Amino acid sequence: MIITEDDEKEIAQLKVRLSKEFEVKDRMMRRRLLSSRIEISHGSKGIVLSQRKYALDLLSETGMLGCKPAATPIDQSFRLSAEAGEPVDRERYQRLVGRLIYLSHKRPDISFAVSVMSRYMHDPRKGHMDAVYQILRYMKGAPGKGLRFKRSGHVNIEGYCDSD
Repeated sequence: MIITEDDEKEIAQLKVRLSKEFEVKDRMMRRRLLSSRIEISHGSKGIVLSQRKYALDLLSETGMLGCKPAATPIDQSFRLSAEAGEPVDRERYQRLVGRLIYLSHKRPDISFAVSVMSRYMHDPRKGHMDAVYQILRYMKGAPGKGLRFKRSGHVNIEGYCDSD
């Protein structure tokens, strides 16, 4: 949980209330790597949540660290079909798309493309894998993109959950 507030006294009171109900560890750091996956950068302009290291690791593991970056995460000329093209290694495809799904939580710019690719997890084809590589090439252009919360008088974060 990240607590942001201008009033230090109010933060302290909230921590006390939380510690009565939950086991709480207070980690006041300017920059923190959570499980080597989510990077939190705190500066004068606000807070940035990113997964730069995770993205770079993914590019390195797929051999795409030296690739030419793409301008968009999904090419409009791609015409994907469930049965068209040669089948590809399903486990590799599922692993890549699964890692991209995890990455898309902090990268809304790839969320749509990743959701399209996740439709083909059961029977991936060469065109689907090419589209996944397009997403990876796009990420190469800015691996540190993430969610930025500007510093202002008030921080309003709303969350929605649609579950059955």
